[in-house]
Amino acid sequence: PDGKSLYVAEGDPDRTGPRQLRAYPIQNDGSVGKHKVLHEFGAADRGIEGLCVSSEGNVFACGGWKKSGPGPMVYLFSPAGELVGQQPAPDDLPMRCAFGDPDLSSLYLTNGDGYLYRARHTGHKGGRR
Repeated sequence: PDGKSLYVAEGDPDRTGPRQLRAYPIQNDGSVGKHKVLHEFGAADRGIEGLCVSSEGNVFACGGWKKSGPGPMVYLFSPAGELVGQQPAPDDLPMRCAFGDPDLSSLYLTNGDGYLYRARHTGHKGGRR
């Protein structure tokens, strides 16, 4: 929410090896510094496809699938990168997530088949810039 971090996630199912959620510090000149690995998924997991950041700096991420790993999930990471929660996604191949509604209090999620889901009352809100 402060614009000082760039989050990058790997979700390519054809990639070999582990997939990571990374945070890059944004320098004053707009360049990025050395990344920090916030979370590493195993080689059998699809990894993260989409993410968004709450006003508190928590990272919400969606990924996974029914083929392997823990299945389709919505993950919650603290600003420090600690996995503090996960919830099964409502359908396979979750793709993107974003906060919405006038007060940014609902979490929206799309999946690979084009469906849109909304979770109300998550206890988190999206940030405004």
